[in-house]
Amino acid sequence: MKYFFCSCKKITLHVIPVIGKGVLGLIALALLVSAETQPPQIARDAQKQVLWTAYQQRYNQFLAANIDNPISDIFEPVLDEAFISPDGKTAVLWLALRDYSGRILATEPGIVLATLSTDGWHVLLRGDSGWDEALSRLPEGYLPAELQPANEPAPTASLQTIWGYYLPYVAGTAHKLEGSVLHFHDYPPLGYPSCTQEFCHYAYDFTDVGHFPLVAARAGTVVSSRDSCADGNTSCTNYIMLQDVVGGAYQIYLHLAYATIPNHLVPGVYVGRGVYIGDTDDTGYSTSEHVHFMVVPSFWYASDGYPWGRSVDVRFADVPINNGIPRTCYEVTNLPIYDGATQCIGNRADPLNPNNDWFASGNVGANPPTGQLTRPVPGAVVATGSNPLMDVTASTQDDVRVKTAVLQGLIGGSWREIAPRVSNPNSAGVFDWDVNLCQAGPLNGPLEVALKIWDHEGNVVSLLSRRTIQVDHACPPPVSQMTTPTTYDGTAFKLNWTATESGVAISSFQIQWRSGTEAWSTARQMTYPAAARAMWFVGAPGGSYGFRMRAIDANGQAEAWPAGDAAEKTVITPATCVQDAAEQDDTAATAVFISLGVEHQRNICGLRDADWFKFWTGDHDRYFFFARTINGGAAVRVSVYAADGTTLLGSAIAPAVDSSTSLGVMVPKNQTVYVKAEPAFTNLIGTAVLYGMKVSHGYGSSLPIILK
Repeated sequence: MKYFFCSCKKITLHVIPVIGKGVLGLIALALLVSAETQPPQIARDAQKQVLWTAYQQRYNQFLAANIDNPISDIFEPVLDEAFISPDGKTAVLWLALRDYSGRILATEPGIVLATLSTDGWHVLLRGDSGWDEALSRLPEGYLPAELQPANEPAPTASLQTIWGYYLPYVAGTAHKLEGSVLHFHDYPPLGYPSCTQEFCHYAYDFTDVGHFPLVAARAGTVVSSRDSCADGNTSCTNYIMLQDVVGGAYQIYLHLAYATIPNHLVPGVYVGRGVYIGDTDDTGYSTSEHVHFMVVPSFWYASDGYPWGRSVDVRFADVPINNGIPRTCYEVTNLPIYDGATQCIGNRADPLNPNNDWFASGNVGANPPTGQLTRPVPGAVVATGSNPLMDVTASTQDDVRVKTAVLQGLIGGSWREIAPRVSNPNSAGVFDWDVNLCQAGPLNGPLEVALKIWDHEGNVVSLLSRRTIQVDHACPPPVSQMTTPTTYDGTAFKLNWTATESGVAISSFQIQWRSGTEAWSTARQMTYPAAARAMWFVGAPGGSYGFRMRAIDANGQAEAWPAGDAAEKTVITPATCVQDAAEQDDTAATAVFISLGVEHQRNICGLRDADWFKFWTGDHDRYFFFARTINGGAAVRVSVYAADGTTLLGSAIAPAVDSSTSLGVMVPKNQTVYVKAEPAFTNLIGTAVLYGMKVSHGYGSSLPIILK
């Protein structure tokens, strides 16, 4: 019978089965044994500063004498913690590594020593004269198990590779491998190795931002555990240790978070692969939050009270490289190759790229969560256009706890999350939240929904409580608003508006108009496309016109007309106008001679006001006539007549208000030809309703041509 003691204040007795050489034995561990050794004394801030200055001086001396230092070019040291021996003459410095991005590597720290003499502190690197003597003066507990001699003799037979482990976190999640063989790389200026090859050849550090949940890498039974150490405590290590059901090796998980190991995981309890066992932290010998995972054939307890042993070669079934051996890109490009492991996950050309070394787990978690939707009930009519929010409640259950929930919807033939994920159910596992259906898309009609949930360890279950509900316009109708009309000194004016869709694309606008205070009527309704933001209107001289509008979305949902019977905008047109200086030119007999290539400007003043022009054709028989709208929405019809003033040679009309007119015509040579310009719209008049007429030689053989 073998007893293991620790220097912490107490440990718990566990009687556990141990398989050795095929024989089942028992190991009894000490129960509530008081320890006389006190935890290492942490240096005061002032002492740390002095020690750090001494280290930097020693480190700079080393760099000056060793020009080729690839590790120093990539990492820089950071003081993680410092401890002072009880006699105040020896110090232990923990060094963290910081990469070029400023990130602290989450692993075990490197260690250097310092001794106090009459002229101050002197830092010793491993291999320096005086290192062994300073090491021997350190009290028990000042060095972690990683750097202490083994408490058990090395096995006489070579240890065999053990297969069948999975990464110690849930399938579908990925975490970063911080290091494996980096543990025992020898680089004294940075305090390395942090752990000897004897112990850490097959040890793996996995990290992430903050805590993350751990699950059993293989089925086993609980041997011992501790989670009473405060997060970040450097002298106390939280851990859990499992013994493999098959083969009897021991899985060790170090640096766990305070109070996260489930209470029912007491010694002897069976733990299936993928069962939650606690969260990561950086308790104990650690620079940042991570889990140190390794498997040992036998173990002992370190002075801190955590289990320790010689790591054995284990292979992960869900690691796709190196026959199941994880390695970082830095390790395979900058360190010696061990076990034939030459591959990494990421960019070998940029070994410290933060996107490297993320290992996705295939460890299908045990005890996945369950749950059911309680609202909306099947067939419920939800959303009403004016209110897109839908009340959703779900009842969930899990062996640890359900952490996150989301509503799924079957849209476009595929399931997707139709709202942001929500966290933190009440103590009974009930989620209660609102889902904005409009954010999911332009929903209207039947919708199949379901619940998707995650538990604390990351197990995810989808398509729970599938049901069909009826969405009555998930999104509110679009919003439109008429702005100030653009008016001229004339009967044509332009209506303007703005519009905003509310989750569904706008399909059209409806504008109704009335004269005076007449009743609104669909008979006086105009429809405009989604892209329109303005329209022309021609009223009668001296008229008063009211307008209102609404937008229609692609689901056919219409915005409400403005409240009450009032018009949104009202426009009064002028009753009179001032004629241009060329009047009277209303007949062929009073036509004004027009110069080729020169624009002659006229206004339209008077109902059906016509302006006549004439010109001599000369030796040309092809001419081009262009009536350009200048102001006030002027739009005209252009007609070309022969020398008798009545025979029509060609005609073209502007297609819309504020549109120009183009016309190409073949004419007789050496004759007078007449051009008539008249309003394209009966009521179109105004002092400022101005257009320009120009005649020029035409070319080509395909006249007459009408251009619009």
